Amino acid sequence: MNNNQSQLFIDRRGTFTDIVARRPDGNLVRHKLLSENPSSYKDAAVQGIREI
Repeated sequence: MNNNQSQLFIDRRGTFTDIVARRPDGNLVRHKLLSENPSSYKDAAVQGIREI
């Protein structure tokens, strides 16, 4: 992996979608969204990436 890149890990489950990002400095950022929330976003994974 290039030292200037982040890595994203996404776990889509029934109720929640979990997103974990490893930043270039090695720090981990975790984010959890409802998998289905059509009044707020179309796709939980895409929304989670936006919010990270």
